[in-house]
Amino acid sequence: MSDVLVPRRQFLFSAAGFWFLHKAAGPILVQAGRRIDAPNATVARFPAVNIDLVRGRIQKYFEAAKPDFLVSSAASGTDLLCLEVAGELKINRVVLLPTDPKIFRNSSVVDRPGNWGEMFDRLLKEVNAEILDVPKGQTGYLETNVRLLERAQTMANSYNTDARALVVWDKKVRGPDDVTGHFLAQARLRKMPITEISTL
Repeated sequence: MSDVLVPRRQFLFSAAGFWFLHKAAGPILVQAGRRIDAPNATVARFPAVNIDLVRGRIQKYFEAAKPDFLVSSAASGTDLLCLEVAGELKINRVVLLPTDPKIFRNSSVVDRPGNWGEMFDRLLKEVNAEILDVPKGQTGYLETNVRLLERAQTMANSYNTDARALVVWDKKVRGPDDVTGHFLAQARLRKMPITEISTL
């Protein structure tokens, strides 16, 4: 019986392909958090003066966690900061919106001070946002939380990795209508690993 000789280049290619197919994917991050404070806010939850500080904390976490994907909505404040940092670090971004982008931009982006509108417009040129079929108002925002978490878990299953929740906020639930608090509670119900980054 004669030996079969495999060219070295072909062998290396096959070995590299095998490694790539079996390489574990990075985690899927799903994020929610505080919007930037309104000018007349009586309680500081995410003051504009902390934007650069919070951006640095987000970047440090992303560099350590090394996620493959970030799943988020795109409201002013922590959503857009996370999405912008993810783009700079070449992290894949999945954006889910509860309403049409024009409506969302008016109600949840440019109603707060800052250049959030420009960031939102730039994001939509880079990422195809998905518009969810959810009710209007508070109920829709809560349902969006659930959809974000479900999408991250589905993606994690598909990529054979884990889904992790990132909550960027002041670490205080403001009441039963707190959308960020609801997101955190839902992540806990799913026993998802959670990281909290302070906005203060």
